[in-house]
Amino acid sequence: MSLVLSLSALNAASTALDVIGNNIANSQTIGFKTSKARFADLYAASVSGASNSALGAGVNAATVYQQFTQGDVMQSDNPLDMAITGKGFFRLNNGGTITYSRDGQFQLSYDASSADKRVLVNRTGLNVTGYPAEFTTDPKGVIVTTSAPQNISVDTVMPAAATTAVVLGATLDARVAVPVAPFDPNDSLSYTGTAGLTVFDAAGASHDMRTYFVKSAPGNLWNLYSTMDAGVPTGPFPLSFDPQGLLTTAMPLSLGGSPAVTLDLTGTVQYGRPFSVDSITHDGYPQGAIQSSSGFSVGNDGVIQAFYSNGQSRKVAQIVLASFVNPEALINMGDNQWMPNGDPVRGSGVVTLDTPGRSTGANPMGMGTIQGGAKEQSNVDLTTELVAMIEQQRNYQASAQTFKIQDQVLQNLVNAR
Repeated sequence: MSLVLSLSALNAASTALDVIGNNIANSQTIGFKTSKARFADLYAASVSGASNSALGAGVNAATVYQQFTQGDVMQSDNPLDMAITGKGFFRLNNGGTITYSRDGQFQLSYDASSADKRVLVNRTGLNVTGYPAEFTTDPKGVIVTTSAPQNISVDTVMPAAATTAVVLGATLDARVAVPVAPFDPNDSLSYTGTAGLTVFDAAGASHDMRTYFVKSAPGNLWNLYSTMDAGVPTGPFPLSFDPQGLLTTAMPLSLGGSPAVTLDLTGTVQYGRPFSVDSITHDGYPQGAIQSSSGFSVGNDGVIQAFYSNGQSRKVAQIVLASFVNPEALINMGDNQWMPNGDPVRGSGVVTLDTPGRSTGANPMGMGTIQGGAKEQSNVDLTTELVAMIEQQRNYQASAQTFKIQDQVLQNLVNAR
């Protein structure tokens, strides 16, 4: 029995050293979670005639316990890298097999179904899942969280949108006289001021739109004209101002033409100072494309924002996170991945899916938040592991010495006979 006791201690210490060695080896592995060996003593049958005593049968490395404490967050030069601060796991899809990870080293990969699409994958090529965006109600993207999480796909091309509305703010000079010559866009003496901008049609083609302000009568009356690509002018559109110089004409004005544009001059004033264009904005833009992975950002809520070459941005997807009642019971699959443990008593429990940072009745503690352009480092504390290694090494040496002494005693008994 003594040899068995020593052997069990050797096996337990060896298991502990294996666990510690694995922790140390993965001290620089992104998203790695440290493990600890848990020990339990073994009991033999009770001694005959003894009511409250039992002979010990050694030690057993009962379980390897995973510690999902937060690792330090380090910055990354890849904006699609993500670190979870708080509770939660990334949800990965491998052809229908779902696994979970804290390793947020992500990148874009080609989508075989479309030349213009890319899919978000982890460093081993597994699909990252989340909620998609739809663009029918808002070209800037609306996240749809009502469906089940799916593989995140990003459209690298943003279609053009026609310009429909222009907002222009200007200051008109109340001191100028009514021009003598009839309005002619080619005659600068026939108007007081002009403002130009580039607008776009539905195909994304650009057009030069210009507006002209002409004093129509002494006092507070003006006319507005517009041209598209130096074509035939439209107008006049009468404008009037009150004694304080504020615009009183109802807005917006429908200028017509192609593309058909409305003009809102709200904020335009008539003062005794030189003409100036104070502000000008418009909707519409040409087709744009994502040039590289640097054209993304990830918010704390896991929403991925894409930036296109046409100067526009839009939401393309939102990361989904998973949490478990008992994450320490998750089955370690290696490669920074875990799977649920279905044991009804000691298992990981039912998985809860939600968006980062959100709290619900089913998940009152809420999910962790996402930090984009960052990676969660391993939570291994090298100092603690090295001290534990020394302890287990001493345990192993002591058990080996005990085994050796027991062997010598048995050898002496054999020799005595």
